[in-house]
Amino acid sequence: MELYDRLEPLNMNGLREGYRKIVDYNNHVLAIKKVFDGFEFVTWQYTYDGNAVTLGHYFIDLNAAKEDFAKRSGLIASQRLFGETDLKLIHTSLVNYVGLNGDLDFKDEKAIGSILEKIEQLIPEILRHLKLEELQLVDDDGLEL
Repeated sequence: MELYDRLEPLNMNGLREGYRKIVDYNNHVLAIKKVFDGFEFVTWQYTYDGNAVTLGHYFIDLNAAKEDFAKRSGLIASQRLFGETDLKLIHTSLVNYVGLNGDLDFKDEKAIGSILEKIEQLIPEILRHLKLEELQLVDDDGLEL
């Protein structure tokens, strides 16, 4: 709350009052607004003249807003990131690779296991699907969703 009060108000044409600028970079801004039950975070692109903002993405989670800002502003090159579909495919491929390759040594198997765990933390749906398969509540489709 103290940090919020120290932030500079974001005064843009057509923008409701109460938004404060956290950071801006490369024609994009990350802002915060106090709402009745906490805070709202938003990333916007400045208009061509810099007097207004447009194309807002709204969040209640600061980490999601920061990630969106980093991508939109170009701080992180989005083509260097894996999307959810990419990660699911990588997970399935690694599980199949380990299952079909009897010649893996302990070090390689441990390294692949570490990668699988990271993906499973990012996409909890994978583990939920595996548990449903084990309980035979869904068909084993051969994919480690």
